[in-house]
Amino acid sequence: PQRMPITEDIQKLHAHLQRGAIDNAALLTVSPDADTWCTLAKIALCQTVLFNRRRGGEAERITISQFALCAKTAPDQVILDSLSPLERKLCATTWRLEIPGKRGRKVPVLFTDDMKATIDILVSYRSNVDIPETNPYLFARPSAETHIRSSDCLRKQAIDCGAQFPERITTTKLRKHIATVSQILNLKGNEMDMLAS
Repeated sequence: PQRMPITEDIQKLHAHLQRGAIDNAALLTVSPDADTWCTLAKIALCQTVLFNRRRGGEAERITISQFALCAKTAPDQVILDSLSPLERKLCATTWRLEIPGKRGRKVPVLFTDDMKATIDILVSYRSNVDIPETNPYLFARPSAETHIRSSDCLRKQAIDCGAQFPERITTTKLRKHIATVSQILNLKGNEMDMLAS
């Protein structure tokens, strides 16, 4: 049988990432160096993957120019009309950008205010830590033209947070976990469509 991540492990990982983001952002602003920047970038990438339950490859390839288009914009009016007042308020509290996904489809990526603030710090300190100007990636590697790999980051953070089953926390299993939870919650057809979108 497929073993899904347990909720307690996901909560531990979330809390661990939040603490790490706060600590490393503070450290980076006081004393910028490549190691701290890279640690914060890995944490921010994990938070993005965990919050969105996206394929890791999609998130790790977000570019600076795509992130610059990130905004708190409401979805189409048709979608807005189908949302409850609470869901409409939630739409207004997250930052959104669209990136190319599998088969060229546009895929939304959401960021909380805290996640956006962390990534803004990363962007502002790129030049201080030897990120080449020619490296287009948001989650760039210092002194390289490549991006950080989300699967490696997620694996390490799952172990570091003290998860009971860290091997179960992968991008694929996180996507299956959200699908399983949505079935348990017994969502209606249109609610499942909204979740998938």
